[in-house]
Amino acid sequence: MPQWFIATVFGLLALAAVWGIYRSLSSGVANDGIYRFNVDKNPLGFALVIASRILIIAFAVAVILHALGLIGDPVSMLRSLFG
Repeated sequence: MPQWFIATVFGLLALAAVWGIYRSLSSGVANDGIYRFNVDKNPLGFALVIASRILIIAFAVAVILHALGLIGDPVSMLRSLFG
């Protein structure tokens, strides 16, 4: 795949995650698939959903930077870190 296409797809993924964080913080309810976490009833679940979306944004930014040639491959960095 061309690098511009990969950067576009991951940019859209990051925008979707940002939109999800915005909706969750404004409503106080985070949806994660089947589960629904209310900030008042389950603050830890709410925080974990927000943290997972922040990790998605960080990975998407790393892939975009790799597609632009500014950093190395983030997938190989994760493989060397965890495997």
